[in-house]
Amino acid sequence: MEPQGSKAPIQKLADKIASIFVPAVIGIATLTFISWMIFGGENSFIIALISFVAILIIACPCALGLATPTALMVGTGLGARKGILIKNGESLDVAHKVTTIVLDKTGTITEGNPRVTNILTNEISETELLSLVSSV
Repeated sequence: MEPQGSKAPIQKLADKIASIFVPAVIGIATLTFISWMIFGGENSFIIALISFVAILIIACPCALGLATPTALMVGTGLGARKGILIKNGESLDVAHKVTTIVLDKTGTITEGNPRVTNILTNEISETELLSLVSSV
């Protein structure tokens, strides 16, 4: 599926943040380990190892790097089960900005049973418009 294979802009941003943040967290964890090894005194290795692992678990943005593509895959899969197909990840990312949906006469975005719900006219009456449309 193309939506699952394409990257949404938010996913690209998450990847960019993770590419900078992960090395920084590993560096901080390593410095903490070394500091505890040097200045930790008795049981310094155990304290250094626990501190190293704690920093990696708490601060590592792996959740950010994994959650974004997982959420996109789950969302597009659930939408597909309900008949909503999404072209690509970028389309999904900008969908929250949609304020109006315009349907064409084929009813391809409807349930397959198109019907008129509102009639808006500018210069002729509703009755006259319906008469002209039905005569066509």
